[in-house]
Amino acid sequence: MDKQLMDDLEQVGGSLIASNLRGCDEILIEQPQFSARIALWGGHLVSFVPTAGTDILFQSEHVGESRFDAQHMGVPVCWPWFAEHGTQEDYPIHGLVRYLRWQLADVDRYKNGDVKIILKLNSNQHPIIEDMCPQAFELRLVFRLGDGFRIDFFAANLSDQPMLIGEALHTYFYVADSNQSYIEGLNNTIYIDKLANNEKRPQVGPVTPCVDFDRVYFGPKEGVTLVDPVLKRKVHLTTEGSANTVLWNPGVEGAKSYSDMHDEEYKHFVCIETANALDNTYELAAGEIHQLRMMVKVETLD
Repeated sequence: MDKQLMDDLEQVGGSLIASNLRGCDEILIEQPQFSARIALWGGHLVSFVPTAGTDILFQSEHVGESRFDAQHMGVPVCWPWFAEHGTQEDYPIHGLVRYLRWQLADVDRYKNGDVKIILKLNSNQHPIIEDMCPQAFELRLVFRLGDGFRIDFFAANLSDQPMLIGEALHTYFYVADSNQSYIEGLNNTIYIDKLANNEKRPQVGPVTPCVDFDRVYFGPKEGVTLVDPVLKRKVHLTTEGSANTVLWNPGVEGAKSYSDMHDEEYKHFVCIETANALDNTYELAAGEIHQLRMMVKVETLD
């Protein structure tokens, strides 16, 4: 890695852990107010721990042997399709880019002292992409780490053809008990229930319990809040550039089907995904750039 980048990383309290995840390097940032880990494999924010607090993000303690394992943790990037591919059943679920190595592009600080980490991925550096996605593209992830964290995801279509895009920042939030946790901010929002033949339903009140569901909400604009009464905290999530909020937890039976998740780990996470999915996939025109943003803050309950 470039010596200047390594020097800049050291200046913000960062270090590089060699070949820690799927044979790729991992960035560790340690600051007085937080610690964070970012894996170059998948451009993956793995962990964000506020000082004297519990990790905001979930990581499974079990990793399977497949190269497609170790996805149930942190913030995987789903792009250029969300869930199953529309026409190719053998293509990997949730797109390509979470299975590829990203590059560290820049390290800096914002004016208020927050740490900035920029990763990039260019399609011409990964020949496997051309078979599944012939259009050239470049992606960038900008992480702002401080009092909470922010992720800006930029996708640029470098080809002369449009691209049909489905996407998500597939965030696994850690909770002490998903059965006791609940989500505020979705009242009166319409959602598609993927476990009930894709029926459209209105949300009534908070979402609780946070287990055994797979829902695609159309909105909201104001953001959502995950309340964890056991940890006595609220996690506030606001977004820009997304039309959908996806909620997912596999429940007791669903968890048994995953090789990189212990059977009981469903109790300790809730996925709240910043997404453009289903009818909200969009066309990224030739030369166009799209931005997706999520911002996370934590509030301690008395």
